Parts: sequence; structure tokens; C-alpha cells
Amino acid sequence: MDRSISAGITGFILAVIITIFLPLPSFLSFVPSFLAAIFAIYIFRLGVLKDGLVVAFMTYIFNVGILNTIDFATLYIEDKPYPSFQIDLGILFSPILYSITALIAGYVGVRLVQRMKPTRELPPSLPPPLPPV
Repeated sequence: MDRSISAGITGFILAVIITIFLPLPSFLSFVPSFLAAIFAIYIFRLGVLKDGLVVAFMTYIFNVGILNTIDFATLYIEDKPYPSFQIDLGILFSPILYSITALIAGYVGVRLVQRMKPTRELPPSLPPPLPPV
């Protein structure tokens, strides 16, 4: 479980980097977390679905939660009112979309790891020589 937590934090950092360098429209805001979760699962070679889902959901929760908190804190520090906006279907269904894409990212990441060719093992070494009698 420790590896999956480390992978989740790595996925969050990757998602932040992708968000910074690849600004996307609001309806594609799940893409950085999706790609980062798959990449983190692949890097840490997590082949169990439970660990893959932990990584995917940690990546999504940290990315969405922490970045939105930073946005709100910035508005508070600058003493600006929260901008009013119309609630549309995208905002209404984004938690459901994030949950479904996190499940898909966890599954895809684990399947990629399971399809990898296993590494070649070294041939067994000879046992140490027996002591003289």
C-alpha cells in the first residue's frame, strides 16, 4: 500500500505539471489527472487493480481539491469576491465524470502493466562449493 500512496502523490505532481503546461478548456479538465494517473501506475508497476484505483483516486482528489483550494485562497487573499457564474451541465456532472474517468484510468494503467513483457530473469547461480571433508 505504501507504493500506491507514493504513486498517488507522484501522479498528483505530474497532474499539476501537465495542468500548468497544457491549459485545457473546462470540459477537458479531467485529462491531466487521467494521464498522470495512468503514467504513475505504469512507472510504479502496480499490477493489482486495488492499488491502481488508489493511485487514480488520489491523483484526482489531490489535483482537483488542492488546486481549487489554491484558487479560492488566492481570491480570499486578494479580497476579491467569488466570481458569479451560471451553473451548467458541465459543472453539475463533473464529479460524476471525474469518478468514472478515475475508474477507467486505474483500470487502463493496471492493464498496461499486466501486458508488459516480463523482464528476463538471470539464470540460477551455482550453489557455493561444499567444504572439504
